[in-house]
Amino acid sequence: MKILWTFDPFEKNVELHKIGKNICSHLFGSKDQVKVVYVASNTETMLATAYNIPEKKRYSEYPRKLIKEQLKNLAIKVSSVDVLFERTISLTSIVKKVVVFTQLNETDIVIIASNSKKDLPHFIFGSFAETFVHLAICDLLIYHQKSQFHSQAPQNIVYAHDFTPKGFLGLERIIEYAKKWKSFLTIVHVPVPVAGVELHEFKKRIQKQALKIEKILEKQKIKGKIYLEYEVKPIAETLLDISVKTNADFISVTAQTKKLATLLGGSITRQVLRESKLPTIVLKV
Repeated sequence: MKILWTFDPFEKNVELHKIGKNICSHLFGSKDQVKVVYVASNTETMLATAYNIPEKKRYSEYPRKLIKEQLKNLAIKVSSVDVLFERTISLTSIVKKVVVFTQLNETDIVIIASNSKKDLPHFIFGSFAETFVHLAICDLLIYHQKSQFHSQAPQNIVYAHDFTPKGFLGLERIIEYAKKWKSFLTIVHVPVPVAGVELHEFKKRIQKQALKIEKILEKQKIKGKIYLEYEVKPIAETLLDISVKTNADFISVTAQTKKLATLLGGSITRQVLRESKLPTIVLKV
């Protein structure tokens, strides 16, 4: 598996780097390839104002040196450290730079630390992680400073399944992760009534889909359980409640690549990323 860790050498919260290091160390083995990437740009004040450093080094050698020193302090070895340069103040342009890099390197999953700066207006400056969710073409593993990671492969992964074809594509992918980490898979579905369909027929359809999933898990030799939650409340809230109830280690949701404008509206993925205390795997389908 090819993993890309987006590493910010100017991040003052050391705990974020420690969590990222533990994720890389305990989820991926010797057969996996972990690369580190950072986009040097004018958005980083420490770089834009480092006039005592020649510009060519300022946006390449200097941040690379800092990253290697911090990786050494974290006692973790990676396959490579890549510093990309983008002369911009646009968060979207920076994310697109990394997305192109994932394409060129055939990346399977990107590890991202989410750390929204509370002293800056979120709706103006945006979030690197949330922007990445909308533009990425590969899976993402997102965590923040309050994420509870137990320094081991996840024993239980909660997956939100909407019973759509995209949801089943996501199921195939999360099963591969469950196999890799030998995890129990808790599948959560919140049935949404369909207009014009009687309740009896609707529940019959839901049970048919649940049975289909059970057969898939059995065929793939994955231990798991399906939760059908008919209680009326926000889906993200239901997902978070069950993750606590089942003592989950990770939450997994699917997300499609959409226009950035969708960030202005709410979404289940967005709510989970902001409210969950667990690392979240976003499956791009």
